[in-house]
Amino acid sequence: MALPVIPSKLLADIFLRLPTPEDLIRASAVCVSFRRLVADRAFLRRFRKLHPPPLLGFVDYSGFHPAEPPHPSAPAASAVADDDFDFDFGFLPGSSLDWTVREVRDGRVLLDRPGRHEPLFKETVVCDPCTGSTSCFPRSPVT
Repeated sequence: MALPVIPSKLLADIFLRLPTPEDLIRASAVCVSFRRLVADRAFLRRFRKLHPPPLLGFVDYSGFHPAEPPHPSAPAASAVADDDFDFDFGFLPGSSLDWTVREVRDGRVLLDRPGRHEPLFKETVVCDPCTGSTSCFPRSPVT
C-alpha cells in the first residue's frame, strides 16, 4: 500500500515552521520534490520574512560589540566574537587605525580615510568583516 501524497501547500507550511535555515537545507536534501519546493523563490521570501537574521551586535569606532544575554541571539553573537572574524579591519590596506567607520548595514561596513598623497580626497571601502571581502571606490573630494 502506497503512502498518501502530502500536498505541496501543506509541506510548505511545515517547512516554514522549521527553526533554522540549516534545518531547511536538511529537509531539502531528502528528495527532489522537497528540494524543488524549498528552492522556490516565493517560498524563500516567505521563509526569510518569518526568520529574519539575528542581531549579532554592532560595530562602532572601537570595534565589534556582541549582543549579550538575555538577548536571544547572544550565544550566536559570542561565537562570532570568538571566531576568526576580523572586526579590527586588519585586512584593509595600511593601518586599521587610519580608517573611520561611517555606516554599517546588513553585515557590511562602510569606512573611509584621507588619501595618502592627496589628503583632500578620501579613500572609501565597503567590507564584510565575516568574509574579509572588500570593494574599493574611486577617491572622491572631501565634502
